[in-house]
Amino acid sequence: MQRTAAVCASVAAAVLLSSAAAKATPSGRLWKAICTVESGGDPDAYNRKERAAGIAQIRPVCLKDVNRIARLRGVDDRFTCADRNDPETARRMWALYLEHYGQDYQRRTGRAPTPEVYARIWNGGPTGWRKGSTRGYWQRVRALLKGTEP
Repeated sequence: MQRTAAVCASVAAAVLLSSAAAKATPSGRLWKAICTVESGGDPDAYNRKERAAGIAQIRPVCLKDVNRIARLRGVDDRFTCADRNDPETARRMWALYLEHYGQDYQRRTGRAPTPEVYARIWNGGPTGWRKGSTRGYWQRVRALLKGTEP
């Protein structure tokens, strides 16, 4: 009987840990570091080549994906191109995108997303965490998180 109780307690703890990890969200420190790398913190920044706008340099394809994710999650907001230049709204879009693809990462790998995973997804798209091309971006973000300039 004691063994059964111990097994049940272990299973319950594992379920709680995995559901907490599934709800992991990117931090405010990560937001600030990414915005510094993306735009130097300028909410009016615009990259003509990529058509990326705002403090987080949100591209039209990302905006479209964020609206798709919002619909899937039953979020009433529908974001516009102009919203990319509003830091508060851009942060909501950023969090929605990263929470969605962070959960996807966890389903694929069985591991909770880390700041590195989030940063690389932001830079390289839904599977950016596994792209070699996002490593340099993560190094710049990590340097800011550690308090040193890249």
